[in-house]
Amino acid sequence: MKRINLFVYGSLREGFFNYEKYLKGRVAETMTAKLSNMKLYHMPYKGYPAIMFGKDTVIGEIMVLHEDRYEETMKAMDEMEGFISEGNPENEYHKVVLEVQNLETNEMEPCFVYFYNKEKDELFDSSAVYIPHGDWKEHMLAEEEQRENFG
Repeated sequence: MKRINLFVYGSLREGFFNYEKYLKGRVAETMTAKLSNMKLYHMPYKGYPAIMFGKDTVIGEIMVLHEDRYEETMKAMDEMEGFISEGNPENEYHKVVLEVQNLETNEMEPCFVYFYNKEKDELFDSSAVYIPHGDWKEHMLAEEEQRENFG
């Protein structure tokens, strides 16, 4: 049975803290990808991003998990993302399957995507930062560079 791959767009991307903690050594292949019809936000009060439906494109990576660690890794992902069960209003992120464009093959493929449940977050509307270019990694690297240059 073919496993559904994982699309990541934030702290689970290669080089970030949650990749190191949850995915390093568990990924067989990483491919650059994009997800259309979304909006990306950075939540500085939490230190990680959120996506919701919109008109933008979000850049991220498709993670092909090692077969022998797939179930264990997806369980860890669910826990990290605050996913309790499908449709549960207490989820921090809902887990959905969406069509993602693999930028290396240009093909569309279904991937698990963690989609933010802003109904649970009273600070979101006043504090989340919209990222129009859709790349959280680029946003964070630019923020870091600005801190280094301007203190």
